[in-house]
Amino acid sequence: MNLRVIWSYCLYTWGGLHRYFGNQNSVTSEYERAVHYFNRSYEVNPKFSYARLQKAIILGRELRRFEESLANFDAYLESEPNDPTALMNKGLVLQEYGRFPEALTCLEQYLSLSEKDAHHTEIARIANHLREIIDEANTEND
Repeated sequence: MNLRVIWSYCLYTWGGLHRYFGNQNSVTSEYERAVHYFNRSYEVNPKFSYARLQKAIILGRELRRFEESLANFDAYLESEPNDPTALMNKGLVLQEYGRFPEALTCLEQYLSLSEKDAHHTEIARIANHLREIIDEANTEND
């Protein structure tokens, strides 16, 4: 294993620790540190795209920096278009951002690709709720 790969994984691990501390203590600066380390991990080893995915998730879900998050999801999904974790999380970020039709598309892709996992039932419920919101908005516009 080459040194670059090992260093990238170490940086990724530091990012994971900062995310954990952010989750445990609700400290935004810990999430910022996690983003920093995930970004460095990806810079050191661009083949380690999972670090970019984790960065996208934190940017959107914890830090609510939606545009930056979505740009990272899009870049990640270019190389991994059928990654259920990425599709689910991108859909949730789009929902938080109020972009319901796009969120529904991502969540439907997730549901079609993933086997029933721990999130499947909840994502199906969210997708149904989004359909209702979109249908209601379409009815009001007619």
